[in-house]
Amino acid sequence: MNDQPLVERPEIKLAERFEDMAKRLRHNAGTSTFGGACVIVPPGGVDSIEILILDSQGNLAQFFSTIQSRIQVALTDLQEKQRIAQGLGFR
Repeated sequence: MNDQPLVERPEIKLAERFEDMAKRLRHNAGTSTFGGACVIVPPGGVDSIEILILDSQGNLAQFFSTIQSRIQVALTDLQEKQRIAQGLGFR
């Protein structure tokens, strides 16, 4: 064994988010109707958006509006943080 410290590669952590969604999809296969799934991993280490909808309707509009709402919340939060930073003199 070598004495080098273990270095976690960030891309492995990112891939785990997709693997976790795949596990959830497999776990729920056949138990209910699939309503859609989404994993969005933005750059910069911010929180990912992960959605799994199990819905007997399989409503496409609901799926896309849920994603849009989650993105809008994240965008509003980001804009507020930028506004506060600018007010404090940071750029």
